[in-house]
Amino acid sequence: MSESSLRELGMDLLEERQFERALAVFAEAVRRVPADHRSRMLAARCLAELGERERAVTSYHACAEGLLRRDYLLSAMAACKLALDLSPNERRLRDTLIRVHSRAVRSAPGRAVVPPPLPPETLYDGKVDTDLMGLVGEELSNRAIEVLAAPDPGGSADPNSRPPLPLFADLDRDAFIDLVGRMNWRRVRPEEVVSREGEPADHLCVLVAGKAEVTRQMDGEAKTLGFLGGGSIFGEIALLTGAPPTATVAAVSDTEVFEIRREHLNAMAKLYPAVPQVLADFAQQRMARNLMATSPMFQALPESERGALLQRFTFRALQGHEKVLVEGEHSPGLFIVLAGELVVQKEDPAGGTVTLGVLREGEVAGEISLLTGLRATATVVVTRKTAAAFLERNAFHELVRSFPHIRTYLEQLSDRRLKQIGEALRPAEIIDADELVLEPEAA
Repeated sequence: MSESSLRELGMDLLEERQFERALAVFAEAVRRVPADHRSRMLAARCLAELGERERAVTSYHACAEGLLRRDYLLSAMAACKLALDLSPNERRLRDTLIRVHSRAVRSAPGRAVVPPPLPPETLYDGKVDTDLMGLVGEELSNRAIEVLAAPDPGGSADPNSRPPLPLFADLDRDAFIDLVGRMNWRRVRPEEVVSREGEPADHLCVLVAGKAEVTRQMDGEAKTLGFLGGGSIFGEIALLTGAPPTATVAAVSDTEVFEIRREHLNAMAKLYPAVPQVLADFAQQRMARNLMATSPMFQALPESERGALLQRFTFRALQGHEKVLVEGEHSPGLFIVLAGELVVQKEDPAGGTVTLGVLREGEVAGEISLLTGLRATATVVVTRKTAAAFLERNAFHELVRSFPHIRTYLEQLSDRRLKQIGEALRPAEIIDADELVLEPEAA
């Protein structure tokens, strides 16, 4: 029977809660292929279910060491996390996490590389000749732990072949270890939704392994935006701003996920005050990259110049019902929507308010008033919590002097918007509108 066939058989037994038989199958898979760390991790789960907590921790630790040796840092973290759930104060798990963190920050600028300590001597060599699937009871447990606790003899991975862990590498070592102990690990089945568009979310997710599909509702049906693999992070913008996710993420295959909840970060912030800023910086960097890749304003510039332009902006977390532009007042600056939405409204002379459009990711507000010096003839309101890049009025004028392409883009955008407004409102009304838009601008 092949390695994959053994694992499938073990999974079926695990589903049926036949933990002893599943342990025998998974341990046999590892005996045949010591690098099969997925089977090693599942065997550890069986040991825990059978009440063999100490042996389960030992198996998880061996799994983590083997994954670290092969440079699968997220999976090594997952093995440590599952072991910590059984034994929170286990020193050897902390030592392994220190080595994971050392590897993660290897390429991080401004950080000193900490030489990783040598792994502890193992009491097991894994040299068991017997097919374990015929064993039961104590004999099975004794033989299985010899296999599961033995080191993976495979070759080391190239330490520079994979990038350092995003977000985790930005944390100090003790904060990193604390977070691994607090955050949740869960397995997600195919077609199960991890995060749903428009629903409130209080956590960010890290895909440890597997694959997920990202979709968004467009014209009444779900459109696929892309796929995420192991190492992908999502939900950090919703966690930071409180804005609901703008897309749905669902598992395509069996997937493992870390969940970092707001409550975890709030608890950590009391011990490590820098943690909230680390998350904010990470989220802003992600939003900045997305903005530079998708916003029409940035497309007007060579890619090499986009980073310098964005550095002039500051991050603003806007609250629901906040007015960023007020009819009859000058615009305070230029806004670019990073996540969330703004609605453009104008008072109707006949009474009431006319909604002229909605601004979403990548779109700008405030440009006409800044270019012409006119007062705003419309109000722009935050409909829900929204993240925006903001450039105050004086800095805007320096921006358009330094980047003529940006001025050209904004002038053309303003002309199009004014024409659209003229068509939307009564012809008799005199329009000197500012930040008005009818439809999202195409990229």
